[in-house]
Amino acid sequence: MDSKTGRYINADLTHYKLPRIGDIGELQAIMYQPDSEYQRGVVGLGEPPVIAPGAAISNAIANATGVRVPVLPFTPKRVLDALKGVHA
Repeated sequence: MDSKTGRYINADLTHYKLPRIGDIGELQAIMYQPDSEYQRGVVGLGEPPVIAPGAAISNAIANATGVRVPVLPFTPKRVLDALKGVHA
């Protein structure tokens, strides 16, 4: 991640490196729940767990097929295209 812009430098899961504790500054979580969201029973936490499953599934597909599908979501078409050598 570029420390000045906060943007990811790696564009795909093949080259993506997870940030380590030394790469991230101090975090302070502030839970804010607007009344409109609370009334619907929606509780937001964020989606930090989304990163690990995507990489794990990518590795599982690569292990099973021998090809990488570097774009989420992993659809049957994208897997088949990767198997055929099509780069979309």
